[in-house]
Amino acid sequence: MGAYLEPVPLDALPAAKELKLDSSVTAERFCDNDGEYKRRYNVYKLTANGKACVLKKSDSQETAIYRDFFQGRGFAVPEYFGSVECDGAVWMLMEYIEGPDLRRFDREMALACAETLSQVQNVYWDSAAGGSRFQRYWERVNRRCRCLQDYPELAKGYGMFLSRQLDCPRTLCSGDFLQCNGILHNGRAYMIDWGFGGILPYTLDIARLIAHGAEEPEPGAFPFYMDAELRSHFLRAHYERLEHKPDWERYIQDVKLAALNEYVEFLEVLINDPETSREEITAGFYYRRAMETVQAL
Repeated sequence: MGAYLEPVPLDALPAAKELKLDSSVTAERFCDNDGEYKRRYNVYKLTANGKACVLKKSDSQETAIYRDFFQGRGFAVPEYFGSVECDGAVWMLMEYIEGPDLRRFDREMALACAETLSQVQNVYWDSAAGGSRFQRYWERVNRRCRCLQDYPELAKGYGMFLSRQLDCPRTLCSGDFLQCNGILHNGRAYMIDWGFGGILPYTLDIARLIAHGAEEPEPGAFPFYMDAELRSHFLRAHYERLEHKPDWERYIQDVKLAALNEYVEFLEVLINDPETSREEITAGFYYRRAMETVQAL
């Protein structure tokens, strides 16, 4: 089925009272049912008089990114309309972007993503803003490495990742540029989720985009399509568009290290789960990808 919209009665819609919505508005919830990947998001499409917008449960960090980094820049991100508070939560209103997400990746999407990412990164390359966001990230990845104590080869590779993070150039990142968090609209790749965003190592969004797709669906992995040729096409196009960049070899090494972090993030859940055996872990998608990445460093 993939991504779909689920009708929601207006009286069951969060923040409906605060937004003073009337009966002319219809509400639908964004959901996913794609193989093992099943989600019901705190994100809604609101439609009235033929016009649509999005209502999303958020926080002050994400609304600040829209307000402080995007105004008047022309980036491929939804326009931010404002926010309301309801039951202690922040609900933001933003532009509805029509189009397919990026889970069935192709060459048009690869070029569009290269353009979108480089535009944002070029503007905020080596920005001094948002130091607290990097600190939270740094603390998190250092905690993550503890799960690898019984996996010495992965631990050694992850140590290389950690060693690079303090020196790695930083720029504005969404922090969660999965293929389902991008929309292709009028030839542009819109980045629609900035809930984990901030000034972070430049490879985070690159790796998040390319690390999880496969040529065939795999148990325990996202249902995203991407092959090696498309990854290479995207990386070359992105690198060409960066105005500030390390040399190509350093760039590729940085991407590999960030991809390893992606795989270890999902391995961490499995390793810390007492119901998941070592045999199940080492037979899985993320362990295999992590080992391939370490061996390529």
